[in-house]
Amino acid sequence: MSFPHLRAALAGVALLLGATALHAQPYPNKPVQLVVPYPPGGIVDNISRAMLPKLTAALGQPILIDNKPGAGGSIGTAQVAKAKPDGYTMLMVFDTHAVNPLLYKLPFDSDKDLSPVALISTSPLILVTPPAVPVGSVKELVALAKSRPGALNYASTGAGSSNQLAAELFKSTAGVDLTHVPYKGGAPAITDVLGGRVETMFVSATSVLQHIKAGKMKAIAVTTRERMALLPEVPTVAETYSSFEAQSWVGMLAPGGTPPDIVARWNKEVRAALQTPELAAMFQQQALRAGNGSPQDFGHFIHGETERWGAVIRKAGIKVE
Repeated sequence: MSFPHLRAALAGVALLLGATALHAQPYPNKPVQLVVPYPPGGIVDNISRAMLPKLTAALGQPILIDNKPGAGGSIGTAQVAKAKPDGYTMLMVFDTHAVNPLLYKLPFDSDKDLSPVALISTSPLILVTPPAVPVGSVKELVALAKSRPGALNYASTGAGSSNQLAAELFKSTAGVDLTHVPYKGGAPAITDVLGGRVETMFVSATSVLQHIKAGKMKAIAVTTRERMALLPEVPTVAETYSSFEAQSWVGMLAPGGTPPDIVARWNKEVRAALQTPELAAMFQQQALRAGNGSPQDFGHFIHGETERWGAVIRKAGIKVE
């Protein structure tokens, strides 16, 4: 073999060996993009940023949060659904993720194009009223609503939100007529409840605990099966209507087809982060319960939420305007 040919052959072998070595580098070997398809400052963004130091340390690479809000989280979700399934693009989702396929015409298939990674948190909603509304229990609220059909308003953060779904489930369960008043975000909705312009709302505990403690808002009931440790005197809706249950949740997904070992690694590191004293304290203060379980468990959980709330959406005729 001539020298030029030998040199070319050796160069080819070097490139091949270099590519093989690069491919063999342990995951991750570069920064990871974590897409949060909601605005900064919300519960999903806050949880993401709280986990960031722990996950960065565990993975040994920077994790860059990219907020991509819009259409109930489906815009940012679509970006991840189309991303390369190599573990370098991950996604945080809220409870609306389970019902978005029922409300929006999505440019992706949630089952095929996304892989469940971990359920991160669950939290109760609280049924609240302004102090001026003359009720102190679920039974009294139902009695007032039945005496004034359609006259009482409930606030929500929009079609398909956990606020609306819980309220519609309550209407159906209790046999009452409440009028929906949608808002563009939790802050203006809570402001109008505080001001007495809306009579009631199912709202995340994190958002209103300070108002309840200050006496500016009444907590009528919580929506989980068990009472809240931070508000042990407040009953559950299920103590009046045994079948009633609703909760808010946050989870992590990856692009569909992401290697199982990478999904398992993220699941392991997320669960470990949630057990650290710093995150455990944050979760306790904000009435959040740390998630647990495998990626498969989270997949079953999402399907259960879609099926359950799909029935509520169809019965209430909920549509995105």
